[in-house]
Amino acid sequence: MCSAPRHEHAMSFCCSWERLGIGDIAMAAPAAAAAAPATAAEPEPEPVVEEKTSFDVKLLGINPSMKIKLIKAVKEALPELNLVAAKKLVEGAPCTVKEKVPKADAEALKAKLSKFGGDVSLE
Repeated sequence: MCSAPRHEHAMSFCCSWERLGIGDIAMAAPAAAAAAPATAAEPEPEPVVEEKTSFDVKLLGINPSMKIKLIKAVKEALPELNLVAAKKLVEGAPCTVKEKVPKADAEALKAKLSKFGGDVSLE
């Protein structure tokens, strides 16, 4: 222990802060830290989640016993495909059946294909 009186140690401690130029900085940091919890206590606004408007209808798998009915359902849903192209599409599962479809149409197509043995997802 040092034999100097307590107030002399305090004075030398303050003088060393002044020499190093950290007197004001050291006092500002606790004030900033005290202000931070007050800001964090305010409730944050929830991010706005945009509802997706267009979906990709993907055929993930098929029920082999209902394959013919599923091919016919795909042909009806996609009139631009002939029977051979619809068959290749169904047999090539997993694949994308239709891209960028409105939500109502995508859900209707999913229900139709699921009814005929298709494992369908909307992305």
